[in-house]
Amino acid sequence: MADHVRLLADVPFPWHQIQWQRLANQFQNKQLPHALLIYGNKGLGKSLFASRFAQFILCRTPKSYFACGICKSCVKAGESANHPDVHRVQPEKGKHDIVIDQVRSLSDFILHTSHSGGAKIVIMDGAHNLNLNSANALLKTLEEPTSNSYLFLVTELPGSLPATIRSRCQRLPLIAPPREVARQWLAERLPKEDEIQLDRLLSDAQCGPLLAIDLAGQDVSIQRNHFLRKLYCLTNRTITPQSLVAIASKTGESVILGHLQLATSIVIKHLITQGKFNSSDPDLKDLYRLFAQNETSTSQQVIWLMQFYDEVVEARKQMQSGANPNAQLLLETLIWHWYQLTRPPTFKE
Repeated sequence: MADHVRLLADVPFPWHQIQWQRLANQFQNKQLPHALLIYGNKGLGKSLFASRFAQFILCRTPKSYFACGICKSCVKAGESANHPDVHRVQPEKGKHDIVIDQVRSLSDFILHTSHSGGAKIVIMDGAHNLNLNSANALLKTLEEPTSNSYLFLVTELPGSLPATIRSRCQRLPLIAPPREVARQWLAERLPKEDEIQLDRLLSDAQCGPLLAIDLAGQDVSIQRNHFLRKLYCLTNRTITPQSLVAIASKTGESVILGHLQLATSIVIKHLITQGKFNSSDPDLKDLYRLFAQNETSTSQQVIWLMQFYDEVVEARKQMQSGANPNAQLLLETLIWHWYQLTRPPTFKE
């Protein structure tokens, strides 16, 4: 994820404003809940939000709804991230689970007196990685909260947490910003990228601006073009749906859904306008030509593709929700629907 220290000062981000205002009001009115479940898709700055709000709670001289950023408490909770009244929990390096000993440690931390005489805060990153034993141990802490202590559970898969834990937390969803807001924010931080590349990054990141920054540092275009070439081959019946599912599963369901949405939207656009194809992806051009040259009417193809596009959008919404859907099944269903969409007599084999 993009550098924590560098971005922390920018929090709350534009897409955080409503949630931040709500929590700040609760805190100032002494109504902030003991436990918060902060959830949302990757790349929205959930952990940064939790860290920055912890800084606000501990700030000695807050300004309105924000931490001053310069007092000793702010410096410890911010840049150095070593405030003695902030305890961070996440899977240990090389491990998947948050284990019971880590939960016992946070429980002991909460029971001890605050160093600064103020609040004590636990930030648990990747809360969905709690195993059965550690989740049961955490439940005991949630059922017996201590005064002036706060627990922030941060996750992208809230549905993976036991219902007993979810029910004892106030939910705080962080939602992806409107595309224009995300693009403007991203353009200020990636000035060398053109508008087409920014849109691709946002599509691949499901409109998660921080994830888009990370993807910009990787060679995502190679990965995308490889998938689009295979999608073309599936449309042209030179590979099977099972082959494409295997390739897509290795890449990751969320990323592939972004590729599918981008490809479908571009093909629809050019079928409607029948204008010059200005996309820099050669595989998208080839895919478009398959649709442009077949015998089915353009209007009928557009209807079919728009229906498929809606399916992809709905699948992405499910992935971003707290329902924790079967991502593999969603992907298999979409690829099979694409295969049916392009079957004869729509396309000749």
